[in-house]
Amino acid sequence: MADSVRIRRVAEQIRGELSQILRDEVRDPRIRLVTVTRVKLATDLGAATIFYSPLGEDPSEERISELEEAMSAVTSFARRLLSRRMKLRHTPDLRFILDDSIAEGSQTLELIRSLDVQEAQPEDSQSELNEENEEDGETQSEA
Repeated sequence: MADSVRIRRVAEQIRGELSQILRDEVRDPRIRLVTVTRVKLATDLGAATIFYSPLGEDPSEERISELEEAMSAVTSFARRLLSRRMKLRHTPDLRFILDDSIAEGSQTLELIRSLDVQEAQPEDSQSELNEENEEDGETQSEA
């Protein structure tokens, strides 16, 4: 249990530091408005999978490959800066992966919005139906 808490804490610290490194230190114009969404850290702290996402855009295939190339080129630089900023015995190997969950979520939301859903009957219609049912019940009890 204590190990998992430590791993989560270190992963969150790595996420914060890498976000700042990508925002402030990296000068590659291909990495503009990229955010680190989460970090998955190995239990031995030897490897970290960093999930990133471009902000404010639904990237095309061309943009995705451009981002993958840029993140690959930045990996060793980011790891070196990360090792200077964090007090770890060994800096984990970094692997950047595009996080498409945000794009998938927006597509799902768009699909939901595009559905032609009929609204529920208003209360007035519902009360009219109740009155009709009550009248039918009265005529049946009278018979």
